Amino acid sequence: MKKFLIILTFIFCSLLGFADNVNVGVRIPLGEQKVELDFNVKLLLGMIKAENNPKYKKLLDYIDENLAKKGEVKYSANTSLKRASSEVFSENGELLYEEKLPKEFMNFVNYSLSAADDKAKVKKFIKGSYEKPAYMIISKNNGKPKIFIERSMEPDEHKIKTTTEVTLKRELTEAEKKELLSLKNDKLITKYKSYVDSEISKAYTDNNLTMVQEFKNLTETSIAYIKNNESVKKEIKYTDNTLSNGTMKSYKNDKLMEEIIFENSMPKLQKMYYDNGNLAVEIPMKNGEVNGEAKNYYENGKIKEVYSFKNGKKEGIGKEYSETGEIIKEVLYKDDEEVKKIK
Repeated sequence: MKKFLIILTFIFCSLLGFADNVNVGVRIPLGEQKVELDFNVKLLLGMIKAENNPKYKKLLDYIDENLAKKGEVKYSANTSLKRASSEVFSENGELLYEEKLPKEFMNFVNYSLSAADDKAKVKKFIKGSYEKPAYMIISKNNGKPKIFIERSMEPDEHKIKTTTEVTLKRELTEAEKKELLSLKNDKLITKYKSYVDSEISKAYTDNNLTMVQEFKNLTETSIAYIKNNESVKKEIKYTDNTLSNGTMKSYKNDKLMEEIIFENSMPKLQKMYYDNGNLAVEIPMKNGEVNGEAKNYYENGKIKEVYSFKNGKKEGIGKEYSETGEIIKEVLYKDDEEVKKIK
């Protein structure tokens, strides 16, 4: 069983890492910190058309014609492991675009099947995870380009469905499309977000909502719903379009648990809270290290410890207090070493 679970884990990771972008959204391939836009979102942005590659002509013509006639276009996409290809179809089932899957991906899938103790179970997992079709609708909402994407998978006895809806602020200029094509990873995502009016994704397991992710007005929110009506929420409020500065807050069952103020994508101040809402820990940061006066609090809100840090090391006087406010320990530190015990 352990070997089987390990194989399933590697198969799932490789599916995300090696598969063609038709069915893969933002991803992190194995061994790389690489992020890409979903193929369908690239269609919405006009990036695929800007590539001017003849292999996309039939698909692009279909999209343009339907948008002009109906104001919206519907199409589907799926991965065929039997044909080792990713395929895009019109609403009526006509093949619009096809691309072979990378050999590395197919070799890995074949190896996983041959190495599995229960080949039938692994095969069912792969097919259920990857061969379910995705359905897309591109339209315009008051002149704003919009796409709706629905994907499903059945890796085991559970049914999983995800939906994504992206609305742009406006159509991009040719120069903006070409700029996006020239960008990679974080720079690509940051620039893409600057064109987004709203983006919302939802995940369902057996028709029960399990996760919601939303980006709008420089605010990014993620909520995971777990058993017994519990939830975990992360909210990031950015101060500008660089998405490098702002405040991140984490909640459990709507109670604030952690708060991080960050600048240039680095934490500046971290705060953690007790279940009653009182501050538990306050840590100033600089260049990824504790820097400044760090404080711990009792659950009743009174100060418990105060230590000064410089570049991650204790520097200066550190104090510990009783719950009544009395100093019970006072020590002088130099370069993280205790120099003198004052009390």
